[in-house]
Amino acid sequence: MVVKATMTTVDGEDVTRLYGPFLPHVGSATTSFVDDLENELAESGRYVSWDTSIEHLFIGVGESDCEIRPTRRHDDA
Repeated sequence: MVVKATMTTVDGEDVTRLYGPFLPHVGSATTSFVDDLENELAESGRYVSWDTSIEHLFIGVGESDCEIRPTRRHDDA
């Protein structure tokens, strides 16, 4: 599973990003991520609108449909 976010910037540009992959059996982690992502988008002030969805995908052996890219650093300390 991946989280798909399509945002419209204040400049009118449409941007789509995929986050994940998430394992299907960790549903609450995925929905919590969506909630956090939507809060970040709202607080950033960079977007006039956005749409998020949870998408199913298949990643075969040796394939990768997603790029892993940190969006921010999280310290538990």
